[in-house]
Amino acid sequence: MVSGARRVLLVVDSLEVGGAERHVVDLALALRRDGYEVEVACSVGGGLSGPLEEEGLPVRALLGERVKRRVSVSYARELGKLVRGGRFDLVHAHIYASAAASAAATRGTGVPLVVTEHTEATWQDRRARLVSGSIYRRARHVIAVSGPIRRRLIERDAVPPEKVTVIPNAVIAASGAPPDLSSILPDARRGGPLIGVVARLQPEKGVTKFLKAAARVGAEVPNASFLVVGDGPLRGELSALAERLGLSDRARFLGYRSDARAIVGLLDVLVVPSLTEGAPLTVLEAMASGVPVVASAVGGIPDQVRHGKEGLLVRPGDPGALCDALVELLRDPARARRLGEAGRRRVEREFSHEATVRRVEAVYRGVCEPLESRAPGEPELETVE
Repeated sequence: MVSGARRVLLVVDSLEVGGAERHVVDLALALRRDGYEVEVACSVGGGLSGPLEEEGLPVRALLGERVKRRVSVSYARELGKLVRGGRFDLVHAHIYASAAASAAATRGTGVPLVVTEHTEATWQDRRARLVSGSIYRRARHVIAVSGPIRRRLIERDAVPPEKVTVIPNAVIAASGAPPDLSSILPDARRGGPLIGVVARLQPEKGVTKFLKAAARVGAEVPNASFLVVGDGPLRGELSALAERLGLSDRARFLGYRSDARAIVGLLDVLVVPSLTEGAPLTVLEAMASGVPVVASAVGGIPDQVRHGKEGLLVRPGDPGALCDALVELLRDPARARRLGEAGRRRVEREFSHEATVRRVEAVYRGVCEPLESRAPGEPELETVE
């Protein structure tokens, strides 16, 4: 029987494909199975709306455009209407814009707010940091998906340590058969090692560095092929770069794929070349599939992959270091298999989705105990367009 929060509103910027967004969808479905009444609110829907709608879980797309990295009066206003009319026991917000809107929307309602922080927020300027401080003061509890994010919350944003819990992202195994490789790879490259990136194509994901490393790897391992799975604003620019680097016959851009989790399992190595990162689900998906990982040592990635144990970590933004790590594994397949199997065992032991959901539910129970009044003088969150 569910105790504590029974009606939960999960809020996320959009349901376009991304790690935090997929985390919200997986959490919503798991909470529903555990007996919660769950709704998901966002500024706009997207490709991840489908799994929720198939289960009859309400999706509330509140605006006609995506709100990201800003405070929106319109978003907060529409979310406030939903909160006041929904008789929710708790609001759980993810990502900056939705956390800001949720902090404003819950003001004066008595509905407790939980915020999950998915990134180290290196993009934030002084104004965004002030807004974040207001969000954290309003929130009853803050969940960090990695140790570095928890440290940022405590050291940079002055969140009391007892108010922050680390709950790592967790993985759900891919379902269904993987796609046929013949539909993905150029004919001439089948049979060689397959290296891939699964990411939204935006600057901080470092896909430019991956392509530059791929060109160098190709000179060392001529039968290697490369995949880029995902879409985003840099797709055209990255495709043109691949052509200039001479990768046209060995690299494929697959765009958004609903079967991305299954494609990860086809790779010989997953690359995560991010310049900044939280705790990416794609790393855990590779580990769960026994695929070794070569990744930038940024954010929460070192919490997931230990250098030399489940994969190799490199300096961020360094195509040469990325190339060297990839060639090292491609030339020693036995070592690559050992790293992959170690990753599989670690996911089973430490990154169970069921355990993560139980820990989130424990946070819900804690914040839904009788609320104390807000401390005198606590500032209101200023909402500006």
